[in-house]
Amino acid sequence: MNDRGPRGSRPWLGTALSTVAGATGLAGLAVRLSVRDALPATGTMFYATPWPVLASLLVLLAGGLRLRNRSPWTSPVAAIGLIVMVAWAINSHSNPPPTKLSDDTLSCLTWNTDHGQAGWDRLAQTIRGDPADIICLVEAGPTEPELDRFWQGRFPDHASSGLGSGMLVLVKNGTVHQARSGSLANTVRFRQFDICCRGHELVLILADVTSTPWISRQHALAQLHKLATTITNKPVLVTGDFNTPTDSAWFDRWRLSLTNAWEVAGSGFRPTWPLPLPLLDLDQAWGNRRVGFVDCHTAWSSHSDHQQLITRFAINPR
Repeated sequence: MNDRGPRGSRPWLGTALSTVAGATGLAGLAVRLSVRDALPATGTMFYATPWPVLASLLVLLAGGLRLRNRSPWTSPVAAIGLIVMVAWAINSHSNPPPTKLSDDTLSCLTWNTDHGQAGWDRLAQTIRGDPADIICLVEAGPTEPELDRFWQGRFPDHASSGLGSGMLVLVKNGTVHQARSGSLANTVRFRQFDICCRGHELVLILADVTSTPWISRQHALAQLHKLATTITNKPVLVTGDFNTPTDSAWFDRWRLSLTNAWEVAGSGFRPTWPLPLPLLDLDQAWGNRRVGFVDCHTAWSSHSDHQQLITRFAINPR
């Protein structure tokens, strides 16, 4: 018995494919255009269906419709999917005019090193290829004296915070002292540092938010925001792996008092994860009014599933 329809099509397969792709795409689109991740029930769908995924679902829907005896909707749906993909790519890329950097400009490299899966020597060599004034590493290994000595040995011209909670800060020609550390809402680990770099003092908060998609970021990001904004007498830089895209509902409040580095000084391609095809801007840098971002870009490396985030900023007067 031949279960194929006219012209050799497979209507049963087309029905299944179009139903799954259509239902998932519509649910993802509805969430993305309305509540986003503001509700516990919608967070997982929001994180799982960024615009490129929605575009791919539309293309799959078009394929399913074609299998259903060449539906006339095939071409329009496929075209919409391609338009969404192109629009996302354009919106995720920035090409501003070159910015002249002053001698007082500081640079910061933020990188999730994926627990050293590629080997610590390779990671250190990659970082030294373009050394920043401040190096912030997440998933940088366990708190072990041997690994601490490794980082200090590879960066002898940098002061080291020492490993803690898988995070490490290295400061070139300066000092770094931990002020506090801990966990917020059992969702984000953080370390707060007082830094002096090339004569400039600032507060650095390095964060690593849980990657579990069904756990709400609401309370953790609210507490992290409060931690950063209660410091009013110094420049404050908040950076790390937020495991939350910047179009999350929970960053709306952040923008009222903090500035996202990419949104004011971004260049190149914005998403940082997952490599080799990054879809989400999980690695970020934010600053208060005393931090003036002049450049923010990503750097690709095969040694982690995250891109590096490099920011350059000036310290604004009071």
